[in-house]
Amino acid sequence: MIKKLKNRNVYKLIAVIGLFVISSISHADDMDDVKALLDAYIETESDLSAQAQLMSADRIFIVGSPAMRMTDNATNMMGQSHVDKRNQQLDSKGIYYATREDQIVRVYGDAAVASFRRNLNWRPSAQGVRNGQSDSTNRQLVTVVMAKVDGDWKIVHTHISPA
Repeated sequence: MIKKLKNRNVYKLIAVIGLFVISSISHADDMDDVKALLDAYIETESDLSAQAQLMSADRIFIVGSPAMRMTDNATNMMGQSHVDKRNQQLDSKGIYYATREDQIVRVYGDAAVASFRRNLNWRPSAQGVRNGQSDSTNRQLVTVVMAKVDGDWKIVHTHISPA
């Protein structure tokens, strides 16, 4: 009887350890997926139609200066695309890119939160410089909330403030 109890306890211990290992591996995979989503978010800054694919349809977007809150991601991305098109018309050979610094990421089951500093950089072409444009960097503080939606990580909330 005592031997049977010891064997059961050993099996229970093995099962608990197995669950812990599987949970740790799953958490590591989620962290990798979340970081890949954030990389794609930064890399698609100059391709807003690609960036919109990273977001849920009901993503909430809050940006300051002037303060704005959008709850319809399609409308929000359309507005950002209009600004992007106008900038392309002004200087189609200029370079626009984003960089990210000091990223902190936390995963909580099927939700994740990231906070980082983002720099939106504009480098005009030679023609743009002749037309009076100059290099600029827009420094921002960004918080992104992500959720696993139908097995895929999506951005569901973005808050941007001037740095």
